[in-house]
Amino acid sequence: LSHSVLKATVDQEESVSFDKELSQRLESNNLQQVISYLQSHASSTKTLTSNQLKSIFEAIEVATVQSDENTVNKRSIEDATISSAVEFRALDKVRAEMSQLYQLLREEGKLRVFGAIGRLPPSSLRLPPPSGPIYPTTGSKIITPKLLETVTSMEMMSLTPQPTNFLLYGGAILASLEAVVSLMYGINFNFLVVTTLLLALADQILVSGAVFETALRIVRPEMTTRITKHEAGHFLCAYLLGCPVEGVVLSTWAALQDGRFAGRAGSAVSAGTSYYDIDLSEQIAGLKPLTRDSIDRYSIIVMGGIAAEAMEYGRADGGAGDEEALVRFLRSLNPRSTNAVSAWTPELIRNQARWGATQAVLLMKEYKPCYDALVDALERGGDLGQCIVAIEEAAEKNGLSWLRHSSGTIFEEGEFGKWVPYSDGDAIAELNGSIAEPSAPITNVGTNGVPTLGEDPITEAEEFLKMYKENLTQKLETIDKKLNELDNQTSISDQK
Repeated sequence: LSHSVLKATVDQEESVSFDKELSQRLESNNLQQVISYLQSHASSTKTLTSNQLKSIFEAIEVATVQSDENTVNKRSIEDATISSAVEFRALDKVRAEMSQLYQLLREEGKLRVFGAIGRLPPSSLRLPPPSGPIYPTTGSKIITPKLLETVTSMEMMSLTPQPTNFLLYGGAILASLEAVVSLMYGINFNFLVVTTLLLALADQILVSGAVFETALRIVRPEMTTRITKHEAGHFLCAYLLGCPVEGVVLSTWAALQDGRFAGRAGSAVSAGTSYYDIDLSEQIAGLKPLTRDSIDRYSIIVMGGIAAEAMEYGRADGGAGDEEALVRFLRSLNPRSTNAVSAWTPELIRNQARWGATQAVLLMKEYKPCYDALVDALERGGDLGQCIVAIEEAAEKNGLSWLRHSSGTIFEEGEFGKWVPYSDGDAIAELNGSIAEPSAPITNVGTNGVPTLGEDPITEAEEFLKMYKENLTQKLETIDKKLNELDNQTSISDQK
């Protein structure tokens, strides 16, 4: 008994000492010190509490906000060989340390769903590595509009950001009110219009349109919730794909106060999620060959907001900027993408957007409890640590972990492609060793990021899409021909 009491006392003293020393290192906001300390106390790292995890991610937020690498647009870089800005970060010492810290916590079993998609399983699961990256769908990467609807059970239009006429109607109403004020008080109407325009311009220049956004949220209260759910889609996709998230803002006012989101008047974003993909950053910097796997991750994360809105509201209002970012990114890669596709043509870009949206929808359906918990945390004003703890607690409660198999396989069969969902029979076959995911070489490169798998075989996407386009063109020509014949028959009947 005395031995048990003594051991409990020693364990308690070690726990108190660990907590005290960890807190001291976290207060310094020096991520490398935190990493070194956790590595030297592996047994204690495995038993980190939720509050300690929150403190670690709070230190990550502070360190990234204070990073010297923060520039005018915190989510864009200008690369010498890329003509336009693309939304990812350049190489950054602090964010490389952040990636290493995320990976350390993942390997120690504290982040069970970080890197759950398309990455090697964490060593804590003691699972054999798969033969290739596991995404929600396997097989062909050709996603025709018809196939997208089959796989996601959603209409194509739901995942296409729709333009809104709210600003047009709002401007008309404002002009009408100014006309009424002009008549009632004898104020020159032109003066009111010019004053309004000048105030709007000043709002945009001085505070990036924050005043107008505030007024818009008052008129449309649901806008705040929609933005929150949109950003939660980006956040969760990045997290599940193993790209460390460093912060999220849900309004222009918040962006103005945050150095990572262009915290300077005139250039801040209205809402955004900041994450870091060290593999993509190194590849864009020319340190490594650019891989299709990195392009695919970026595509899923960018389309995650649109997918979230479509799932929650039946259609996506926001996200036009996300689509434009993906188009700019893929177009900028044409000179260096010979290892993946010959060139990112408009057809291939649209297909990649559909593929990314499809993966994002299935990903969020698979981890829906995590998404709901994340939205709840964001709506309560949660910081990075609270959001990640909410995701992880929901995953543990619902038995969610590293993705062991896809939702189904896509085949290049028929006119639109074929979707075969994963079934219980597939699970039994896997246990018997008679079925496996599509093969790809495994590469565990020496980076601070989550271990990645090598390139999967790239199908002849361009050829398939050309055939698909030709078939649609032929169908349209046939329809036009039949319509012309009907018109001719109608003309002859009228003449008689």
